Amino acid sequence: MKRLPFRERPGWQDRLEQVGFTWHTGSREAPFPYWEEDAAYSFTAAEIELLERRSGELVALALDAVAHAIETRRLGQLGIPDFLHDAVKASWDRDDPSVYLRLDLAYSGGDQEPKLLEINAQTPTSLLEAAVCQWQWLEDRQETGELPQSATQWNAIHEALTAQWQWASQERGVREVTFAAARLDEDLATSTYLEELARAAGIKTQRLWVDEIGSSAAMDQLADLWGLPIGHLAMLWPFEFAWEGRDAAYLASTRTRFIEPLWKAVMSSKGLLPLMHELAPEHPCILPARFVDSLNLTNVGMQPVRKPLWSREGQNVQLPGQAATGGEYGDLPLIEQAYVELPEYQAGRGESRYPVLGVWVAGDEPCGLGVREGVTRVTDDRARFVPHLVQDE
Repeated sequence: MKRLPFRERPGWQDRLEQVGFTWHTGSREAPFPYWEEDAAYSFTAAEIELLERRSGELVALALDAVAHAIETRRLGQLGIPDFLHDAVKASWDRDDPSVYLRLDLAYSGGDQEPKLLEINAQTPTSLLEAAVCQWQWLEDRQETGELPQSATQWNAIHEALTAQWQWASQERGVREVTFAAARLDEDLATSTYLEELARAAGIKTQRLWVDEIGSSAAMDQLADLWGLPIGHLAMLWPFEFAWEGRDAAYLASTRTRFIEPLWKAVMSSKGLLPLMHELAPEHPCILPARFVDSLNLTNVGMQPVRKPLWSREGQNVQLPGQAATGGEYGDLPLIEQAYVELPEYQAGRGESRYPVLGVWVAGDEPCGLGVREGVTRVTDDRARFVPHLVQDE
């Protein structure tokens, strides 16, 4: 695993915008380069084989932990409100279909074991960057001769997600899906990309903003702008936001089926990490973890990381010897997780970068890789997406 320098492609911004990636330099509020054009991470085939194999094991263990949490009635410990417990269990018992998720791993290369940091199970973003934009980057570099034709990526994300939508349609009866996203460029592009994949799989679609989703007590279903019932809703909006909103009760009572399903709330909670360690304490990729203020005596080291049960973009995370980062989740219960060092790379001008590997999963099958590198050891909203390639020396 190496960080390699590259020259910028001429007109690279236009190239990215051609495939719908418009936030490559952040926003007016955060005008930093989000897409790292002048670098890439290089992996060997053996490293990718290790990452793929271990990621498959982690997905299976995460699903076991979800089943355990539901069957032993530990959803409250994971921060899921009481009124949703029965609906989450029903979603799991029905085996409501899942399309995708992302594992975030710390990995230093070679035969070192990757370590699971957390799971982004319901609303993972950076999907367009991983599935489309970095593949475009690779093909452009090969066309100019900067990379050999033998160079490739671990990137079957597009094909795997299309196949997952086909399975949902043909095997699980998902014929029509309403896609909804927040009014943000990244969320809209991610939702639009998923919609395009669903349509390619033969599914009829329509689109709403999240704040346009209605409800109807008479129909016992969520409704669209025309008051018509929504059968399947692919909502790029976190459940932990929705269950605090105006129509929270409908999450528990509606006959609308969610994609990602309600049981993914269990996998999205960082409380799943202590459960995974509890169930598989010897697995080399699972860090020791425990709930703060519990009677669990798991050894997480003298200086563990502290994380809220729910948190996004590195908010309210406390690394050893440091103050917690700011954010909106500081009042939530915490977990402690054994600290693992992210690898450190130099990016020029004496600046350090700390990569986190995002392994994409279609259904329960790992299918590709995206790399985000932070400017600190907490991967926050300043992190950059960096393309990768696979080539043996």
